[in-house]
Order: sequence, then C-alpha cells, then structure tokens
Amino acid sequence: MTNSNAKVPFASPQWVEIARGVLERLVAEHGEIGTNYSICEAFAQAPVAIADANGFAAWHFSVEGKSVNVHVGRDENADVQIQATWETSLEGARTVYTPEYLAEREKNPPPPPDDPNLKVSGDMTAIPGYLIELHNDMAVLTE
Repeated sequence: MTNSNAKVPFASPQWVEIARGVLERLVAEHGEIGTNYSICEAFAQAPVAIADANGFAAWHFSVEGKSVNVHVGRDENADVQIQATWETSLEGARTVYTPEYLAEREKNPPPPPDDPNLKVSGDMTAIPGYLIELHNDMAVLTE
C-alpha cells in the first residue's frame, strides 16, 4: 500500500499509481505461472480534473503469471470490461468487503444500481479472489 493514509480521488492517476503498488505485491504473492487475465474499468462523468476527452476516468491492468502491467486509460481488448458512472460507483469503491458483508451480499444480492452507463462484459468468474484485497486496500484510500 502507500506510506500515507491520505485519500486520493477515485480512479485518478494518483489512485491508479497506488493500485499499481498493491497489484504488484498481490500478483507477486498470489499470481500463478500460466494464469493470465486483464481488466479495464472506465467511469463516465468523472470530474474534469481526472477525466479524459470523453469524460471518463479509466484504468486497466493485465496479469501474466507473476507479472502485472497497470495503466491509466482504456484497454478495449481487456478480458473483463467494467463501465459505470463515476459518482454512482463511489459508494462501492469506498466499501470494505468484509467476510460478513460478502456473505450478506451473497445471501441477499442487492439490486443493480440505476446507472445508465453500467456495462459489464467478460467472464467475471475468472477474476481471482485475491483481488478483493486490492479493492479493500483501495477502499480505505478512496476520496
């Protein structure tokens, strides 16, 4: 994680840089040779300070075994594509996924958010479980 507990804007370049460090640690620890996947997240209507020319804050990463590459921006070829509205995504981005939270969510799945920008494609079941740790590390740092 980072040496500071300072919060950073969700999906900003600073946020992505912190996520890079978390991912590098997690993939070195949990990655498996021969296991490759890529994920892209894009958030519509992002604040102007972090948005691209189309109004999105986006980032993507690819894992090859025990190696990870992380970048700001979109990767249209990523295995899993997640798109949502930036503001609508904030609550989830700031939520720490405790075992209790995950059990309750599995037992009583929440309805999908009312988000006209929500699109998910790719095999979500292929995402390794250790990425929950990425989410949780970033949740406590997300402004």
